[in-house]
Amino acid sequence: MLIRKVLNFLVVLLIILKVSFSAITQEQLQDITNKLNYIYGANIMVQIYPTPLGAMATGQGLVFIDPSFVQNENYEAIFGVLAHEWAHEVLGHIPQVFLQQWMSGNNVYETNLFNQQKELEADYYAGRALKMYNLPLQPFLDLLIRFNQAMDYTHPYLRSHPSTQERVQAVTNGYNSI
Repeated sequence: MLIRKVLNFLVVLLIILKVSFSAITQEQLQDITNKLNYIYGANIMVQIYPTPLGAMATGQGLVFIDPSFVQNENYEAIFGVLAHEWAHEVLGHIPQVFLQQWMSGNNVYETNLFNQQKELEADYYAGRALKMYNLPLQPFLDLLIRFNQAMDYTHPYLRSHPSTQERVQAVTNGYNSI
């Protein structure tokens, strides 16, 4: 049992060391914002603000991104995260999810299944956005895998986001569609 704990610790340590990135600058964050507004034909703003979700679309032309992402992830990973949130904004996902929740009588299962479809759609568009700027896919996939894995242990009907495998496939499909 002790050996397993030590091995788990070493694996986590190696993962952390492998995925440590330098912070992106405010200018790089603005560059990402400009590029995404251009390809999505939008005028969305990004605000650095603590959120347990890592990043969050508001449905009001504003996206929040957690300071830990900006401080610890690289340009390509942040680009992918924000491209995903931009897709939620442009495609009107936030109001659609709230409407679905209301129409289902707050049925958690129905709302989560509906939301999972919207997440996959946003993942697909994030992959396309990365490809449009010839950015590598792997940094975003690495972040998505790290961030999403905790949800894979809950029942699919009890989580708002799809499985890691489904998300990776959606991003990859979007990337390869161009």
